[in-house]
Amino acid sequence: MQVIIFELNERFYGFTTTFVDEITGPFASTAIPQGVAWAHGLINLRGQIMTLIGMDRLLGRSSSVNTMWYNNTIIINADDNPIALMVGKVLGVMDISDEDIHKAPDDDDGQVLGYISAYNEVITMIALDHILKEKEGVA
Repeated sequence: MQVIIFELNERFYGFTTTFVDEITGPFASTAIPQGVAWAHGLINLRGQIMTLIGMDRLLGRSSSVNTMWYNNTIIINADDNPIALMVGKVLGVMDISDEDIHKAPDDDDGQVLGYISAYNEVITMIALDHILKEKEGVA
């Protein structure tokens, strides 16, 4: 399987590229009044309006409003529902096998699939589709 690996506030994460359409730079967004905390705003990508999701907030890793770490956007499209994910540096895309993933012990919420070693870092493999469905039925 192919996975995309990125940095998020000095931690490293990855998920499968199944729904990834493209990787692009940061976007200015329009705030969503009374929106959920993890929805940073709305963006317009070539005439298509989509939600810009703060991955740090989605994963419950930060409550900071500081977006200094945000320098890439991963566009995913699940069930014709495009979503933009705010991430830091994208380290790369690589092929791994199921055997490369060291399973997470007792992951009750299903967010973490396990861990891999890449780019001299320990990468937390997340179940992005599960997380999005759990948060708001997005994927």
